[in-house]
Amino acid sequence: MPYVDLVSSDDYASIWYTTNAPCCTVSGFDPEKPTLVMLHPLFLDSSWLHPQLDDPRLNSNFNIITFDQRSTGKSLYKPSGKHDLWVTAAELAHCFHHLRLPPAHIFAPELFSFTALRFAALFPELTLSLTLCNVSPQTELKSIFEAFEELTHLWCYAEDLESFETACKELINCYAQDAHPDLVDELVAFWEVHYPPFRRTSVITNVNLVLNRTPMTPDELASIRCPVLIIQAERSPTHPMEYAQQLRQSLINVPNGAQLFNVKATHGYLSLLSSSIVNQVLNKFLTRQPPSRSDLDPPAIPLADRMRMALAQLAEWREDASIADQDPLSPLSFSCVTDEVRKSQDELYAIYQDGVQTAFSPLAPDGRPLRKYSERKDEHWLESNADGFSYTNIKQFQDRISEPNRVKRRPGRRPGAGGGGGGGGGSGAHAANAGLGQDSLLFQPSEPVTQELQQVARIRRATVLPNSTTDKHVIKGSMAKVIASGAGTSLPRRLLR
Repeated sequence: MPYVDLVSSDDYASIWYTTNAPCCTVSGFDPEKPTLVMLHPLFLDSSWLHPQLDDPRLNSNFNIITFDQRSTGKSLYKPSGKHDLWVTAAELAHCFHHLRLPPAHIFAPELFSFTALRFAALFPELTLSLTLCNVSPQTELKSIFEAFEELTHLWCYAEDLESFETACKELINCYAQDAHPDLVDELVAFWEVHYPPFRRTSVITNVNLVLNRTPMTPDELASIRCPVLIIQAERSPTHPMEYAQQLRQSLINVPNGAQLFNVKATHGYLSLLSSSIVNQVLNKFLTRQPPSRSDLDPPAIPLADRMRMALAQLAEWREDASIADQDPLSPLSFSCVTDEVRKSQDELYAIYQDGVQTAFSPLAPDGRPLRKYSERKDEHWLESNADGFSYTNIKQFQDRISEPNRVKRRPGRRPGAGGGGGGGGGSGAHAANAGLGQDSLLFQPSEPVTQELQQVARIRRATVLPNSTTDKHVIKGSMAKVIASGAGTSLPRRLLR
């Protein structure tokens, strides 16, 4: 099986990979072609890179290899509170060494763009170029940060299918708000299988990576000297263009400056929903680079020595001499989280692990989703309007009963460039689509969170954690008298008196 086992005294991870070679291993690489390493989108795995792997412009010109991050897909890992983006970069370097990969072009979307940047800073000899697709702010925007906190709890502690699908809908609004209904069905089915409430420990591991990330320093960004291309959605509320421009200006030592390409889109999953234009731009950028080969030669420097050099460089950047003394064979040695963050992430993992055996499962006994997301009931309180509220009216009810023979699934209609979004109470296809100009209270413009706000949020997540997300009905006034007068009768019978 195509795994890379990373074993050390304090860590274990088995990283899944696949390639476009006939046997899906690196031994099938064409030495005449350059190598392209692709990281997958956030909250997905390498199987969602099929738009790139299946594109003949890339598949025929490059040896492509994709990795599942340690907490995603088919990869296996030992939980640790030290997990951060520096660790993911170190794991990628370990994979390069064990697979004897040549220097490669790196493609990284969303959050993992900063994994690629850290990798290029620490291991410049392995990086031919960087292509960053829809980069995030260095720390999460405050509005998205707060929404993710609420979404995580709703997702992990959902007690019924409707609650879980509501959580999936909110994540779709973050990253795929104008996706086709069929693609939305596939996304929700993937999350139901790989990230259900009874696997919430994997969810919180990925969420910690998002919410607790720290920015790279100017010196770290200045150390990147390979060609860089940034492909950015023009009007994405979760990945604003201004932060891509700031990153471009910070890469001061990139030859001829970092290139920025704007895509007229609003979604976060740019490599998935606008794959054709992304693949075209990526292919043109890579074909302009100097030619390179893919000979699988043994590394010139032993792994321990090369990792020790990288730790020394990281210790210099972070002004922490203790980093250089860590075990060079452990990716966790590259962790830059503080003791407070490490302890908080360990505690949160233990909290979310409690009760997973009895957590809700959105899957049928055969392990498949119970239904498609688009086949859920058309109930208005599950659909929020642009102002955050849901609405219903008599016309909606009349429309429902006047079409007894209508099909349950209507074909989705992609909104135009200036179209407005739909209101609440529509079908699943309608709710999944939104116009380019639609605003949402969830995505109001905000500044990135500070480390102080991150610390307060970590304390809140670990201490103020309700036991259940089920609504608690509060009875006041005359209803309290009804309850008192019928102490020995069940509530439904009391209400029917």
